[in-house]
Amino acid sequence: MGRRKHKSKMGWFGWTLISVIVITIAVSSMFFFNIFQLNLGSIFNGEEDMGDAVSEDDITSEGKEEIARVRETVGKQNRELGNFVSRTHEFYNKTTGYGGISNLDWDEQREQAQSIIDTIDEMDPDISDESLLTDLDAIVNLSQRTLEEEEAANVRNLHRYFHDLDIALNDYTSYDRIWNITETLEKIE
Repeated sequence: MGRRKHKSKMGWFGWTLISVIVITIAVSSMFFFNIFQLNLGSIFNGEEDMGDAVSEDDITSEGKEEIARVRETVGKQNRELGNFVSRTHEFYNKTTGYGGISNLDWDEQREQAQSIIDTIDEMDPDISDESLLTDLDAIVNLSQRTLEEEEAANVRNLHRYFHDLDIALNDYTSYDRIWNITETLEKIE
């Protein structure tokens, strides 16, 4: 007697089960990326603009000494500004961190931009450091652009300015990189 060759058929139950699993995975992934406001393209392509950013591990000892020098001089001379920078940096961490930059509340961002402009205008006469004044002018310009247009890049750069200034003026040590966007922390390496 010859053996019969059995072709295994999956049948309607098997196909239904596989379809349900595939759809569940796809919907769960979309839900996950939406909830955490992640950009799938940036995960696979590394699209985040790192610019001249320097990782904390890559900062040389001279760079760390420069950060300490700026904190001791410019930071101590500008305590009120340092407090403002710290509060504003915290705002940007909350509103743009963990993918929040992809889903900004523009009313909240415009309100913050106006507050930044008003606060810097009040403090400006008390600041004597030229590099810090240059940074504050750039921040005011970015804030004005945020009032006029809904460009996430402006908000991202505001966050980076406040991040680097928080390192320069305060004892902010919860960072993994310096964006090298400010004049106050000139190209730390």
